[in-house]
Amino acid sequence: MKKKILAAVLAAMMVFSLAACGSSGASASGSASGSASGSASQTSYKIALCMSHQTNAFTIAVAQGAKDKAAELGVTVDVFDGKQDQATQASQIEQCINSGYAGILVEPVSVDGIVPAVKEANEAGVPVITVVQKMSGQDQYAKAYCGGNDEAAGETQMQHVVDLLGGKGNIAILYGPMGSDGELICKQGYDKILAANPDVKVVFDETANWVTEEALSLVENWLSTGMEINAIVAQNDGMAMGALKAVEDAGLQDKIMVFGVDAVDDALQAIADGRLTGTISQDASGQGALGVQTMVNLLNGQTVDPVTYTECVWINKDNVNDYLSK
Repeated sequence: MKKKILAAVLAAMMVFSLAACGSSGASASGSASGSASGSASQTSYKIALCMSHQTNAFTIAVAQGAKDKAAELGVTVDVFDGKQDQATQASQIEQCINSGYAGILVEPVSVDGIVPAVKEANEAGVPVITVVQKMSGQDQYAKAYCGGNDEAAGETQMQHVVDLLGGKGNIAILYGPMGSDGELICKQGYDKILAANPDVKVVFDETANWVTEEALSLVENWLSTGMEINAIVAQNDGMAMGALKAVEDAGLQDKIMVFGVDAVDDALQAIADGRLTGTISQDASGQGALGVQTMVNLLNGQTVDPVTYTECVWINKDNVNDYLSK
């Protein structure tokens, strides 16, 4: 997949004392400061990446981006799969503290569930940086956040939904795990746009937990009610692809538009094929890479900005060829 945006940011990071978490385009709230030595580690750090799960293309791409950046910088990144269970993830963080990791990157399973374990890391002097999703007490317990701006992604996605509906119609929404940062913040973006467009009605909304099969089952049930649905809005591409299958199986692909977030390969191909209406890219692999770069900068003694967002990019049939894997 083409990564023009990320490449530009990483180049800029090298020039400007290596911005810690950089935007994969514009929209950065700040950058890390320090000497050019931030481009590589001054020692072979061992860094943990505690992911909420490793079951879809997006989270796998985040982890791969982190490992690729670690290899470039000469550090080690070990990936831990939280299996969408906050107790499992908390235990993994505690394990990393006791195993001598220099720093911990974490994508929280839930905004609250990891707080006690992160507090333990703070007490042990092990820095924590959140990626992809934030945590409760972010400013107090984490050194930085590197990832997408989920509220902006929600706004951008929903605005395109409203525009393509002509400001009027029935929609259904597939949420990520309820209480996760990604679900909550993206919904804020949805709510902002929907509040300004009262003729767009939400007729169904439920979590499918980022899972394609759950989304497929939910949408099949919604369609079986006979309720008119003009668009289905999913908070990730995995759920969007499940919704799309249900719509196509029902022969309603000419009546119901489907929208996703993440710009994973199968969703991009579905857009190119004229099946999926659109998705939002926040540069999955770039989020992982920027998290590792930021942690290395921090461990090297540089000051890092507490928040930097990657850019939200709307992808549809008009620009999908710029993002398809070559």
